[in-house]
Amino acid sequence: MRLVAIVPTYRNPSTLPDVVGSLGRSGIPTIVIDDGSGDGTAEWLAQWVQEPVAAGAGQMRWCECLPENRGKGAALEVGLSLARKLGFEAALTVDSDGQHLNPDALRIAGLRAPGVLVVGARQERVEGYPPRSLFGRRLWALGVRSLTGLGVSDPICGLRVYPLAATESVAVRAGRYAWEEEFLVRAAWAGVEIREETITTVYQPPGVRVTHFVGRDWLEGFTAWARLALLRVMCGVRCARPRGPLVRRDRSWRRVLGCAIAVATVVGAVIPPVVAIPVAAWFAWRMHAPILGAVLVTALAALAAWTGFPWLAVAAALPLGFIGARAARPLCSS
Repeated sequence: MRLVAIVPTYRNPSTLPDVVGSLGRSGIPTIVIDDGSGDGTAEWLAQWVQEPVAAGAGQMRWCECLPENRGKGAALEVGLSLARKLGFEAALTVDSDGQHLNPDALRIAGLRAPGVLVVGARQERVEGYPPRSLFGRRLWALGVRSLTGLGVSDPICGLRVYPLAATESVAVRAGRYAWEEEFLVRAAWAGVEIREETITTVYQPPGVRVTHFVGRDWLEGFTAWARLALLRVMCGVRCARPRGPLVRRDRSWRRVLGCAIAVATVVGAVIPPVVAIPVAAWFAWRMHAPILGAVLVTALAALAAWTGFPWLAVAAALPLGFIGARAARPLCSS
């Protein structure tokens, strides 16, 4: 598969030259998308594109400079579209802030295969990992798990290999950082296999590290998940059965079960059991939560509401819910 690297950048003038330089020394054709930096990046890229021509080198280089900042998702869409027009079959995406080491990028690139989206998974137990980033990573891992049944441990990692033909029809609405997470979900729904590869965690110390992730990106991420959950649960969106080694292989089932317990307890307490139990089972099935656990918890919550023994029912619901989770099988609507 012919591979090209895509580097979206926004105001990273100190790290961008090293990133594209490493890719160039590895002989990987490279596309850089400047997301309206307005800090001289466009002028530098104009010179960078001409360097191979002047030196007679063989490495191919392209750049696209957006007139205004539109977000990482928009920059990635422009890069992927250009890669397809140029005839490439796979695209390696690398962040321009120096978080991704070149050996890891080459290893991820070596795993490319038709119909497979390869995602980097940074090591969690590393000194200097920002708590906010780790929280966001785990939160989105739970969100992706609930929507797809896949245990993607680092869905916010930007080091990936996209199979261009298999993902050409994947349409994403989010435009900033939530674009990558939404793409994972919609790609899984489209039948694209998703795999993970462990990579090195690199974070510059505070004061040196540059981040453009702001408060509204948290809101956009939640909005994207809510929109996808609505499509999944209420609108009957059809999805392919999840495939590959990430199908329920991580520990996020415990977090999914915790959500199922909370929802099932409320449903069982306020709705008559004859309605609450099938409703809880249906929602659990649609959101990849353990069906047996949700049914047991709902039944016990209903028992608590209708017999007057709430603490006894809730105390029994927790262990029975976990037993139900362990007995559950991977499910996906078709």
